[in-house]
Amino acid sequence: MWSGATARAQGIPVRLAAGASHGVLLKADGSVWTWGANGDGQLGTAGDHAWAPARVPGLDGIRGIAAGDRFTAAVKNDGTVWAWGENGSSRPAPAAGLAGVVAVAAAGRHALALRSDGTVWAWGGDPALGHSTLPAPVAGLTGVAAIAAADKHSVALKSDGTVWVWGDHGAGDLGNGTYGLSSVPLQLRGLSDVTAVAAGQELTVALKKDGTVWAVGYGAAGQLGNGSTENSTRPVMVSGLAGVKALAAGVMHVLALKNDGTVWSWGYNHDGQLGNPRVGAEQSAKPVRAGTLSGVVAIAAASNHSAAVTAQGILWAWGQNEEGALGADDETLARSDVPMRVGQAVPAECQPLFSCQTGRGKFIRICGQQDPANIARWTAIQYRFGPENGPPELAFPADPSKGSPALFFSHEESNGDYRVSIRFSSGAFTYRVFSGSKSGAGVQVDDAKGKKLSTLDCAESPAIFPEYLRQSLPCDPQNPHGAAACKKDPYPGK
Repeated sequence: MWSGATARAQGIPVRLAAGASHGVLLKADGSVWTWGANGDGQLGTAGDHAWAPARVPGLDGIRGIAAGDRFTAAVKNDGTVWAWGENGSSRPAPAAGLAGVVAVAAAGRHALALRSDGTVWAWGGDPALGHSTLPAPVAGLTGVAAIAAADKHSVALKSDGTVWVWGDHGAGDLGNGTYGLSSVPLQLRGLSDVTAVAAGQELTVALKKDGTVWAVGYGAAGQLGNGSTENSTRPVMVSGLAGVKALAAGVMHVLALKNDGTVWSWGYNHDGQLGNPRVGAEQSAKPVRAGTLSGVVAIAAASNHSAAVTAQGILWAWGQNEEGALGADDETLARSDVPMRVGQAVPAECQPLFSCQTGRGKFIRICGQQDPANIARWTAIQYRFGPENGPPELAFPADPSKGSPALFFSHEESNGDYRVSIRFSSGAFTYRVFSGSKSGAGVQVDDAKGKKLSTLDCAESPAIFPEYLRQSLPCDPQNPHGAAACKKDPYPGK
């Protein structure tokens, strides 16, 4: 949908793009893989959806990809552009009149192509914004090195490091005394030495040669990243962010990939698209780390979700799971505010170990699945929050298959207080359940370093299932982490 970002893993180009409810991955071998919704044929594969990435048949030798709301585009090594999805074919078909193309960008219902001669061609979308039904050159634009697209405006980065925009940029100074619509490209003043660009709703984001990130335009959701929620007609530097090598922008949130392989995000967070549950708010006006991801080589952002891929080829996504955008059945998982593996199995049902109702009428549950081969062993242990009947709004870990085995699975009863501690072998999460007159009642989730991720209180007496909990004690000889499991809980309840 919006701009994706690329990076190189071990010298091999890996690219990622995100549409409104689908994702696209370009692998090192030139093959394209897609997942999510397929109602308009945007996956280029059979079926109305795909929870796990599937290869687009008959398409190889690809060097670049892009995703609009409900369509996908790709550029081949021979310079031709192929597209599929809304208003087209459900199978890749060549775009008319395009040759010598080196990169593509897409958003909403329009697309851009950058040719090797430095010219930009556009098609789709609103003719008032300089688009047409067939690819046509963008007048007066030459010497372009990179492109980005948002729903209502487009961005070009010239080889001299200047940034040019056209369309409805809204809140940025276009250099002609206006702050709105322009059907011709105009230089965005105050930006130089730029090496990469991304575009969101009335927002342009630029990466400078020194690794700093700058933003200009709409800022009501904190997407300028400077601690403010005010618009800015002049570029402002994103706070506390350096060593960045790639950018991606959704409608009102932005991702940055640092040289150390970590992902940082800021802006709107209503659906968890920042990937950080500690934000605890609708937005963050300063960068926060997305989960605990590392070794990331490419990122992408759509309207309500984000995605990343590591050097090992592992795909991660977070935010709203609209029509399977995260690679999971949307009837089972509505959203995730922590990165989850694309294509994982998310069980709809979980046997309860602990359950209670919050003051908001939602339910907290720690649950799991008994191993059929040994009913005293539990797998897929997870913490879930959401309605009593229906998919969870929040789940730790998002990939329940990573919740087995548990290093600690113990309980403690003292003076009317009941505590349960569960720590995974990966050290990813620790769940601490409190129940009774002394500690109140609720669940706290800690990360691998013991820092609190989430705490929710119970509004009424919780239901605890000790007959299940007692089946797996910390010194269980069956535990593959034997000796360690007999040690004292490193995160005791307080």
